Amino acid sequence: MEFGIRELVQFGTLLASLAGAFAVVKSQLSRVIEDLSKVMRELEMLNGRLDAVEATDAVFASKIEVLAEINSVNALEKRNREMADISARLKVAETRIDSNAKMHNGTHKPIGAH
Repeated sequence: MEFGIRELVQFGTLLASLAGAFAVVKSQLSRVIEDLSKVMRELEMLNGRLDAVEATDAVFASKIEVLAEINSVNALEKRNREMADISARLKVAETRIDSNAKMHNGTHKPIGAH
């Protein structure tokens, strides 16, 4: 197989085209790498923000759960029963205090003969 001028020109043109294509690919690849690193930085920032939001969400969910437990029907019923018991005990204590106050600040009940 003999190479003539025509083949050598075609081969040279092919090499020049490949070299140009390689240069274009290389420059495009460096630009794509820069864009990719920028996207990665933004993704890291978004992940940080998402972590903060998830932490805040977990705190709110916990607080809501505690409030739901405090305001549950069973808890309110128990609290109301305790308040009614305390109120009844307070009335009895006030009655006894009033009785003692009358006894000591007014006339005394008769005490057995001396």
